[in-house]
Amino acid sequence: MRFSDSLRAHFVLSALLALPLVNGVHVIFGGTRPVVTTRLDPIVNAGQVGSHMHSIAGGNGFKNTYSYEALTSESTCTTIVVPQDKSNYWTPSIYHHNANDGTFSLMPASFNIYYLVRGDQTGDKIVAPPPGLVMVAGDPNRRTYNADNHADQAVSFVCLDYSGSHNGDPDWAERPDFFDHNCPNGMRAQIFFPACWDGKNLDSADHKSHMAYPIDAYNNGKCPDTHPVHIISIFYEMIVSTDQFDYHGPGTWVLANGDTTGLGFHGDFAMGWTDPGLITSLINDCPNAAGNVADCPALAAVMDSNAASACRFNGQIVDEPVGDKTPLTALPGCNPVWEGTGPKPTCDGTSAPPPMSGTQEPLLAGWSNIGCIAEGTSGRALTGASTVDATGMTVNKCAAFCAGKGFTYAGIEWSQECYCGNSLVNGASKNTVADEQCSNACAGNQFETCGGPQRLTLIYNPTPGQAPPASASSSTSSSSASPSSPAKTSSTTTSSPTTLVIPPSSVASSTPVSSVTPAKPTSTTPAAPSSTPSSSPSAPGTWVADGCVKDTASRTLQGFSTSSDSMTIATCQSTCDSKGFTYAGLEFGKECYCGNELVDRVDINQAQQCYMTCSDGKKCGGTWAISLFKKNGHVARSQKARHFGRNAHAHASL
Repeated sequence: MRFSDSLRAHFVLSALLALPLVNGVHVIFGGTRPVVTTRLDPIVNAGQVGSHMHSIAGGNGFKNTYSYEALTSESTCTTIVVPQDKSNYWTPSIYHHNANDGTFSLMPASFNIYYLVRGDQTGDKIVAPPPGLVMVAGDPNRRTYNADNHADQAVSFVCLDYSGSHNGDPDWAERPDFFDHNCPNGMRAQIFFPACWDGKNLDSADHKSHMAYPIDAYNNGKCPDTHPVHIISIFYEMIVSTDQFDYHGPGTWVLANGDTTGLGFHGDFAMGWTDPGLITSLINDCPNAAGNVADCPALAAVMDSNAASACRFNGQIVDEPVGDKTPLTALPGCNPVWEGTGPKPTCDGTSAPPPMSGTQEPLLAGWSNIGCIAEGTSGRALTGASTVDATGMTVNKCAAFCAGKGFTYAGIEWSQECYCGNSLVNGASKNTVADEQCSNACAGNQFETCGGPQRLTLIYNPTPGQAPPASASSSTSSSSASPSSPAKTSSTTTSSPTTLVIPPSSVASSTPVSSVTPAKPTSTTPAAPSSTPSSSPSAPGTWVADGCVKDTASRTLQGFSTSSDSMTIATCQSTCDSKGFTYAGLEFGKECYCGNELVDRVDINQAQQCYMTCSDGKKCGGTWAISLFKKNGHVARSQKARHFGRNAHAHASL
């Protein structure tokens, strides 16, 4: 659906008449990845398979029913950087419709979740959402736009173009429906939730009536007498990687319910804060919070971005493909393509919904999980055999590989690497480190954990059933590999994994080399891990150390900067995340720099020049030296403007 010039002028005018508080107290949980994508909706389709696919962020206890007690007790982690926020935040998934064969591909997405203190200037007291509150914003069946309706105004889209070449062009301005052109840096789908509660009901029949938008504007103002309790405002930005796909005109982008206009975009919220007092502290005690979570002391004290990156969904999902690996011939559920303003098309036929299935595969018989351990200090922790599978590695695949060669230990690293041995060597031990240090999802199962940078998910079987081979020459693999060389495999095709068998008595080399995935070996001696991170793929949303680089007066990272005596690596990463940057750098123990590219990168000695520590004691650069981190699988967003809903634009850095 496209709008006339007069209606679009009305739409722009309504944006100018709002009452923004762009500098008000707020925090952004930036770069939040979905914990799961599945066809469930515990609010609208409670207890059954949902009507369409959703991308869900937050607590890993999400399921097809909701209660505050169940969500908070069954969520063992969350993809939000504040572990106490086990809430779930979800929207319909957005697909790319292939014009040539009619298939649908799930477009990768992440979320920026905002908590904003709005309306306090009217005399309303702002409070935390009550435990058990659920609400829905937007309408999946909406086919028109009413510029005077707060609920319609609360849904909008932004085309991301960092070049600035389309500034001032009305066809590229924020709008209530999908664009008629592609977006060079992705698209932002936005939904602002009503902030006025009736004070009585935690839900209602339509999941909306117990809530209302403020009188003055959808994103600010005083609450009506019918809904007098003013909760903190909640706003989602869903960053969709439209730029990774071609654009062939209207109908290229499709909501999971079949809508090609975008007017049916909507969002759901299920309260899951285990300590709502943290929100109260944000409201009352954090006057300097301007987006950065670390600017609110109560939240900064509990913030843990590593735990958020390591969080894996452990519940049940609908047993059906979602379109992330292989394109779908039809959208899941009864969701034919729905164009124009007419009624939704009917399905050709009905079929029984797919069954539910678990995401966690039990370990093979005889194997037990030890936990996350550090790699060896002078070589590989496990030197018996290794294999790499860039598309199909799982914990059990590694277990079967090692058991087949008679080894009692199996360790999985960097999503796709498997190592075997009968003992831990080269300075490694069974002493576990924090689980969140194993932050990589398995290449073959996104819901399993397969190690991390220089970290192994370690499992053990005292009776694997077969003696280890006598020598490396006994390997039957047609393509042996050393665990110290870059793999020659393609991540886009499934092929037989490369393997190397090393006798358990082999002596480890003391020469540090890269720990990237295996390729053809030049020696049967296992290599020591490097202090420089591997180039193997890590889980989307994971920050990976990228060395120590030289800074200059003109700055190596030029996107954004901030400084704080309480700076930490996690704080800097979260700050850069919330602003859409893929690099985060720390310097002089308290300075944070962000960017999407490095200007004239010069690598320098990490031990000698990135020696200063942040407030938590971790290394944070030095004098003109940056401890660099890179974000994997994150779609960048503009550092030039912040958007708090269509009617409130802030053209200043946070």
